[in-house]
Amino acid sequence: MPADATEPVVILPELWQRPEILESLRSRNIGQLFRLIRQHAGASQTRIGVAVNLSQGKISEIMKGTVQVTSFEVIERIADGLNMPDPARMTLGLAPRNPLPKPRVEPEHTPASQAAPPETELPNKYLIGLTGGASSRSVISGLRHVLTGHIQAEAIMGPPLLINAVTSQVPLIGQVCRVTRGADRTEALSFASELLEFCGWLHQDLGDFTQATMWTNKALDYAMELGDQRVTSYVLMRKSAIAIESGDHGHALGLANAALSNPDALTSRLRAVILRTRAIANAYLGEAADSARDSETALIEATAGMIQTEPDRAPYCTPAYVAMETGATRLLLGQATTAIPIFEASRSQWTPSSQARDHALFLTRMATAYAMAGERDQACTVTEEAIPRIQALRSSRVAGQLATLRIQLSRWSADRPVADLLTRLDLLAESFFLPAPRPPEGER
Repeated sequence: MPADATEPVVILPELWQRPEILESLRSRNIGQLFRLIRQHAGASQTRIGVAVNLSQGKISEIMKGTVQVTSFEVIERIADGLNMPDPARMTLGLAPRNPLPKPRVEPEHTPASQAAPPETELPNKYLIGLTGGASSRSVISGLRHVLTGHIQAEAIMGPPLLINAVTSQVPLIGQVCRVTRGADRTEALSFASELLEFCGWLHQDLGDFTQATMWTNKALDYAMELGDQRVTSYVLMRKSAIAIESGDHGHALGLANAALSNPDALTSRLRAVILRTRAIANAYLGEAADSARDSETALIEATAGMIQTEPDRAPYCTPAYVAMETGATRLLLGQATTAIPIFEASRSQWTPSSQARDHALFLTRMATAYAMAGERDQACTVTEEAIPRIQALRSSRVAGQLATLRIQLSRWSADRPVADLLTRLDLLAESFFLPAPRPPEGER
């Protein structure tokens, strides 16, 4: 290693203000950023690698564009290693390292019994203002608008960049629920259950099932207080889905049954999404006939849901979505040859506007089905189609399916094209920085 390899990379403050640097930060083009730093700061690939804790070979691949950096942790490590100033960090989408201190206003002669609340709570005077009908409604409406944007963004980019922003709203809506009365309280409880359920989903998709369960249990508390059967059933379905992924399949089946205890009170889409969850639980338990029956009924309900006018929390439960999940149950049961036509029949329904993560999951599952069936060329073709859609995601479900796909493709590792594809999958999995769950026995 050259003698100066361990010397820190010195980047002058004005370099971070150059238009081309700012553009690379805004677009998260780390390869372009490294090239510009090498050009303007004279830093070698080795020195950049030492600074950001990546190998020289990895830096070279990133600079060439053959590897894309999408992992939040890696991006943050790069920002820290390059001693990126706060304006540059914020342009990159990271929190500043030295945020401005919050001003403190000390009241005069405040008795001990009226001490200021902890920083995690809102001032009482502000909370009193929320109890007025118009004020409370406007706060909930504003939060709902923000949450809608977060849900739409999460479907494209995954949870890492959103999880802190979403969970930061929890104290506010909790306070609103405590001080709001009447019809506004009903709206507050409905939104609280939706927000906390979404927090649970974000943690689930990151593979943190303990936190996912905690947040979803809190969502269920609000749903039970609300007394809305549709909301309660949806949250029970979400608890079932978390139980499935954490390996508690018997409990998952029980929760799905509880969610369907009053099916006539639910919309078609809600019945569909609960039935597909029960189908997956039955598949893990080896109940092939029950799984097939639930999947078939779920598809019927999802098709009916296409003309549904009533709003619910499962607009994503389309026939294509149910078909993807049905194909997944076939894989769990070791029925790859029956999964393939199910996947192919719904393939054209996944448009460019489809949810990015679900589309990527669909393609990786279909590639896995082809590999399990011994169809090497089709498996490789679908994998090639999936890779560009996966690179910007960070999802434990996609990571787990990638691990399963790699295992299935490795039977052809002696073939040079497949070996190259396996290498690309390894690099992709590394960029996730997620502990990919072990594939179930039926998928190995």
